[in-house]
Amino acid sequence: MQQQHQQFLEKQKQQQLQLGKILTKTGELPRQPTTHPEETEEELTEQQEALLGEGALTMPREGSTESESTQEDLEEEEEEEEEEEVEEDDDDCIQVKDEEGESGPDEGPDLEESSAAYKKLFTDAQQLQPLQVYQAPLSLATVPHQALGRTQSSPAAPGGMKSPLDQPTKHLFTTGVVYDTFMLKHQCMCGNTHVHPEHAGRIQSIWSRLQETGLLSKCERIRGRKATLEEIQTVHSEYHTLLYGTSPLNRQKLDSKKLLGPISQKMYAMLPCGGIGVDSDTVWNEMHSSSAVRMAVGCLVELAFKVAAGELKNGFAIIRPPGHHAEESTAMGFCFFNSVAITAKLLQQKLNVGKVLIVDWDIHHGNGTQQAFYSDPSVLYISLHRYDNGNFFPGSGAPEEVGGGPGVGYNVNVAWTGGVDPPIGDVEYLTAFRTVVMPIAHEFSPDVVLVSAGFDAVEGHLSPLGGYSVTARCFGHLTRQLMTLAGGRVVLALEGGHDLTAICDASEACVSALLSVELQPLDEAVLQQKPNINAVTTLEKVIEIQSKHWSCVQRFATGLGCSLREAQAGETEEAETVSAMALLSVGAEQAQAAAAREHSPRPAEEPMEQEPAL
Repeated sequence: MQQQHQQFLEKQKQQQLQLGKILTKTGELPRQPTTHPEETEEELTEQQEALLGEGALTMPREGSTESESTQEDLEEEEEEEEEEEVEEDDDDCIQVKDEEGESGPDEGPDLEESSAAYKKLFTDAQQLQPLQVYQAPLSLATVPHQALGRTQSSPAAPGGMKSPLDQPTKHLFTTGVVYDTFMLKHQCMCGNTHVHPEHAGRIQSIWSRLQETGLLSKCERIRGRKATLEEIQTVHSEYHTLLYGTSPLNRQKLDSKKLLGPISQKMYAMLPCGGIGVDSDTVWNEMHSSSAVRMAVGCLVELAFKVAAGELKNGFAIIRPPGHHAEESTAMGFCFFNSVAITAKLLQQKLNVGKVLIVDWDIHHGNGTQQAFYSDPSVLYISLHRYDNGNFFPGSGAPEEVGGGPGVGYNVNVAWTGGVDPPIGDVEYLTAFRTVVMPIAHEFSPDVVLVSAGFDAVEGHLSPLGGYSVTARCFGHLTRQLMTLAGGRVVLALEGGHDLTAICDASEACVSALLSVELQPLDEAVLQQKPNINAVTTLEKVIEIQSKHWSCVQRFATGLGCSLREAQAGETEEAETVSAMALLSVGAEQAQAAAAREHSPRPAEEPMEQEPAL
């Protein structure tokens, strides 16, 4: 295995040195790879989409010099290059056994038959597009969300499963799960996962855990897809989108059209491990990362659209790399494209979703998501993160950052301060939900809830990647609370979290909650424990600031130091008092009405007519 790994690294280096030679390759049809059977299917699908969508409108950003034909050419060139990439992968890649147990060229469909089948499938999908139940905005009405019609799960289903043409398009009204092995290929060229904690094993482990526990069999598995460049540009600049959403070959082709100017300059740093990256954390693989990061975005968009449209009850996206640190024109903190932010924008633009709530419980502040919606009152962003007065990465997310312009009050930062002694755990997070998150969320009344579900606050993550001691089961209970919002339309997207046991346990708890499986109860000690003084101080400050915008939080200012049991008892007593007062009020009103009737002068009775004598 070690020898094979070394051969892989050598091949990667040779590919980097011989990009010019690859340009001269003839475009021959790729053969079926043995390691990732669904990749060929994905690329065949994209070929057909490109052919069918040659006349489709594009959505260039305002002020963009890019023409519609250029965007189409870019997509086609991307597909051609990926066909070559798959052919190279057949010989060069480390073989990874598909989680469903598929391997071997004989199990995949014939390429020509698949091509014809998908051409027919997407022709039908385009014809059925006017039957969608939502009304698309005029500017987007001619850009069909074709992938909504794709129901096959990813990874590829077992060999005995029906072909996509034979599958019914109706989804079970249950929890949707999306995952694709394309995302495994985003890895540093050094290949050392111990140096780079954000590695492919994270999503592989979660997928395996859901299979082992039987939870996956209760879910609807959704087929992923790569996000288009236009979709990514709803949040990111054109320059950023093309830099990280295209491969080096296509960037060279675009340079010949004089569209990108300095984009071909050296944009990456050489890392001590021997690979390249934006920084020491945010690694980049020139051959594979662009496809992987676009797949992460597209998988979440696909899942969220089905939940918002009522095809699925809720959903969990097992995706990587994460996205909540990615800003409009900046990649950082393992993140390149902000999947959750892009999804929120597209839900509003394409499905006319009115209000979106984004809850971010990753231990690091989602600076990119905050930036995307800082002045937007239709998207409420609530983040719970370690802040330590700005001394914890990324340094943003102060409680005073409440939004700007029309978005003032729609940015809520529960910025934990005080370090890890005493530690922040279940009691503190549950108290924050009781006093800040859920009251504001209910008052906002969202149509869809998106969760940046980073699990690096789970016990097992040491600083600087964590430091807190929240249990995995706690996140299941937090998920259950969020399911009371938006008619249950809740979609979780994996963000950070690098301890495999911790993120598997937390993912299992969250999917169990989404499936309405009975959760493991919280320990009685947790319910009796009071939040630590640092957490109380943090929440007092948050309530003081946010009460100017959300009157619902003011009533919780005096009971922050209570245990959950005490708070529950107090709320029960308060509810009983309110009920008793209401009954007294009703009784008093009835007594007053009776007294009024008694003391009111009776009207003179009219004389009755005498009956005539017989």
